[in-house]
Amino acid sequence: MSQLILPVKPISQLFPIPMVMGCEGVSAAMILQFNQHSVPATEIMKHWPKHKNNPYKGYVGHHLWVKWGHHQTIFPTALVPHLKQYNKHIVDSTGQSLSELCQVIDHGQPIVIYHTVLGQRPYKRIFKLDEQPTKLVSNIHVTVLIGYDANYYYYIDPLWSHIGKSITLPAFIPNKYQVIKIRKSKLEASYNAPGQMSFHIQS
Repeated sequence: MSQLILPVKPISQLFPIPMVMGCEGVSAAMILQFNQHSVPATEIMKHWPKHKNNPYKGYVGHHLWVKWGHHQTIFPTALVPHLKQYNKHIVDSTGQSLSELCQVIDHGQPIVIYHTVLGQRPYKRIFKLDEQPTKLVSNIHVTVLIGYDANYYYYIDPLWSHIGKSITLPAFIPNKYQVIKIRKSKLEASYNAPGQMSFHIQS
């Protein structure tokens, strides 16, 4: 199997404004800009749906700071309908395996994926969503899957730069080290744990 990596331009959620909890909007902006939509991440996040505690219905909290005790994210069920105003061909591909999503890359499109931070072991917590206790993976992060080869997946991390084998630093400015190479089995476990959530633009 030959290597295929799409030339998606990295964006940092720390530059020029430190959007500490804005990985969802920054990742969405990356796939939209790759498809010639000049929409900044800040615009996506300014107008996206919000909810006090349920990420299935809207963004919980504020993307500039941490809201303790809440699952601070927005899931594809709420984010994808919002993004259709920029590209009507964007689809919620939740439930598809990473190997299935490779077919999307084959057609020239990157995929926004939800998985644990840097492939870490999942940490589950109980959150109250509309007063209903719900167990969810709390250490999730949203990135852009851009390629694969026989043994590895490649994704752009809007928050982290991986230099060499052991150095991981915040991506204070957009840079090529945001492209992270990770073993297939590790990313599959990392992606499967929160529920195989993803979205992309159909080509």
